[in-house]
Amino acid sequence: MSLELYGYGESVASNMARVALSEKNLAFKYNLIYLESRGDHLTKEYKKLNPKNLVPTLVDDELPIPDSVNIMRHIDVKYPDQGEELFPSSLNNDAFDDLLNFVTLDESKELGDTLGTTAGGISAPLLVKMLCKRSIFSVIWDYSTKHSIKKRVPIFILLRILGKPPKSLNKKMTLMLAKHLVTIESVLSHQGEFMMGDKYTAIDCCMTSLLHRVQEMRFGSVFESNKLPYLKKYWETISNRNSYQEGILDYVTGEWEPEINKLYGDGANTYNNLLWEELNRLLKEKENVTTNM
Repeated sequence: MSLELYGYGESVASNMARVALSEKNLAFKYNLIYLESRGDHLTKEYKKLNPKNLVPTLVDDELPIPDSVNIMRHIDVKYPDQGEELFPSSLNNDAFDDLLNFVTLDESKELGDTLGTTAGGISAPLLVKMLCKRSIFSVIWDYSTKHSIKKRVPIFILLRILGKPPKSLNKKMTLMLAKHLVTIESVLSHQGEFMMGDKYTAIDCCMTSLLHRVQEMRFGSVFESNKLPYLKKYWETISNRNSYQEGILDYVTGEWEPEINKLYGDGANTYNNLLWEELNRLLKEKENVTTNM
């Protein structure tokens, strides 16, 4: 068995793959691919492994497997007797697939439509900071001539030219985050330990990465509030698993932390109050619906 993973420390998708590898107790060689700040993912060498220029990519005995969900499926099938079963056949397939679609980073979905795409949206201020480590001309050239996902090209170029994401984007992503957190709270009301009940699955690998991003972007007050008791308990559970340390914290590059501190100091995200305004509104709305049933 020879496993190599190409990823980035602050990449949500890379974190998903590393958490899954940890849960499967699989050792691997790690290759750090810097993204916006250096453009390692846009090189010819990396494109041979991942034609979409995305991370992560797992290479298993010379076979490249791109995409975090594909990686999780691959290691679960090939190494069934190691660690957790990430795609249990005993679970309700429709419910599982719906939740998996909700938590993964699907290129076909609009930004904010799912928790997965919202994680990318709330990261925009940091993505811009990373892009601004390079000249405008370098970003324009690299993305316009080398990136395979053409709909991303004008977005990254515009963000680099502006030097910050539009306020409308930040606001929209904050409102969508509130909506998705309320959805998670509802899902977890089954009072099981994990998203699908008492069985840990690939969905929880994804959720560990996504909720880490929520905390990383200084929206961590949602994990401390009794207004979201099931979410609070769930985050405590998954963040105390070894895979959180081994798959995420051990791979932080340190590129983001100084920029986050510049943006928010020791405090919360600039849009934290807006997040709570929307959360309170949605929770009140949900309570009224329940009362009137």
